[in-house]
Amino acid sequence: MNSVTRTAALVTGAVVMLVAPVAAMKAMRDPGDPRLTVGAAPAATLVPGDVRDATGRMIAGAVWTGLVTRDPRTGSPVMAAAESVTSEDRRVWTVRLRQGGRFHDGSPVTARSFTEAWTAVVREGWHGAPMLTDVARVKGAEPRGKAGKGIDGLVVKDDRTFEVTLDEPLNGFPSLLGDPAFLPMPDGVLRSRDWASYGRRPVGNGPFRIASHGPGETVLERPGARTVAVKAMPDAAKQYAAVELEDLDVATAVPAGRHETMDTEFRGRHLTLPGRTMTYLAFPSWEERFTPAIRQALSMAIDRGAVTEGALGHQATPADSLIPPGIRFGSREGQCRLCVHDAKAAAAAWTDAGGFKGTLTLWHSPADSPWVEALAEQLRKGLTIDVQPRDVEPAELRAALDERKLDGPFVVHSTAPYPAPVAALRPLLETGAGQADGYASGLIAQAERAPAPENGVVPARLAESALLRDMAPMPLWSAHDHFVWSERVRGVTADPFTGLRLDRLSLKG
Repeated sequence: MNSVTRTAALVTGAVVMLVAPVAAMKAMRDPGDPRLTVGAAPAATLVPGDVRDATGRMIAGAVWTGLVTRDPRTGSPVMAAAESVTSEDRRVWTVRLRQGGRFHDGSPVTARSFTEAWTAVVREGWHGAPMLTDVARVKGAEPRGKAGKGIDGLVVKDDRTFEVTLDEPLNGFPSLLGDPAFLPMPDGVLRSRDWASYGRRPVGNGPFRIASHGPGETVLERPGARTVAVKAMPDAAKQYAAVELEDLDVATAVPAGRHETMDTEFRGRHLTLPGRTMTYLAFPSWEERFTPAIRQALSMAIDRGAVTEGALGHQATPADSLIPPGIRFGSREGQCRLCVHDAKAAAAAWTDAGGFKGTLTLWHSPADSPWVEALAEQLRKGLTIDVQPRDVEPAELRAALDERKLDGPFVVHSTAPYPAPVAALRPLLETGAGQADGYASGLIAQAERAPAPENGVVPARLAESALLRDMAPMPLWSAHDHFVWSERVRGVTADPFTGLRLDRLSLKG
């Protein structure tokens, strides 16, 4: 091949490489194409009470209408399938449904659609069961195998009315009802209990219905609106590249290597969503060497920003309070002064506290290994101590905690079940992460029993201050989500509890 021929071949190849993406973009912009496409990791299940990941919550938010939705600005409950949710004592709640609600198969949405679905969640031990047993604490809701035929605290009054009795008052109960654990299911599946078939093609009562569900994509249809195809794309880099080429409309993840250039590459078309899950370092109360002064020194020795930008790949935000930033109602920024990295102050505080001899063991689950090692190295260098991470399976870690076999700090991941400060604090006490005295525990109970959520903000703040003073537990960072989208899309909105709102998406023009 002579030089002229080689040059012509190279030019031709370059033209083909340039034209192909343009052709793809034009094809995707064809107004005859009715589909909006969203990339996401595959959902573990679409059975509403068993939803356990972001994709499942995103799809559930489009296919079902729960008793309430949440105001995206404040997180406060907004009536949806419910006409009202009322209580005189915040312990016994009466739920009244809107008239005329129906599932996609035409069957009516009744009070039993909710009460029997909730009973199934508890009886089957699904992922949402703790929302009823541990968070709402519905009377008679027992762990799997103990639920029997029903739950004492759920009483149907008529087709549109049911009563929920809790073990303890909870003013946040209406907000809690926005979780997938509290969604309804049709009478047919509740009678058959064929959960496997239902999970393959669930029937909801929301704006979208599922047209097809397979390993490659889930297609949702809505009368008078664009069809949405949720494509199984667990790789963030592939999602990101596909949106760049206009082969995908919305990516629900951004790879670590593109975080810094995201704004330039998608100017005005990207979103970082604060999360509701926090990671903490907790301490065994039976180990006397972990005094408040020691915990404070450890906290100041940790460079949270270095870990979130390094080992965590820009997928988390350094903590500045005990409350995750996804909770906007009643939360405050900058509450954790001891969360600010200060190497000199940490070393001085460690010396003043007397330090301790021996090995500092960091207990954690295998999934946390990369960042735990980075944190351990910081402590080794900053405090000149021997730090050894020890990874164990979550069940083993839980058992070791219950049996008081842990001899060092342990990692805790906690997710606020509803948008209120007390919702983030309560789980810390119940997972063994909070060495709270009666003062903090009492304040948390007071916040839950207050006449209204807004009345519980002050005691929750006081409880947070008490916990932060002693660094028990120690907040590290909160997870957050990223979204980028193509030029033809509008209406991209998300909230920390539902995720991407598929019902708000539309095409420009």
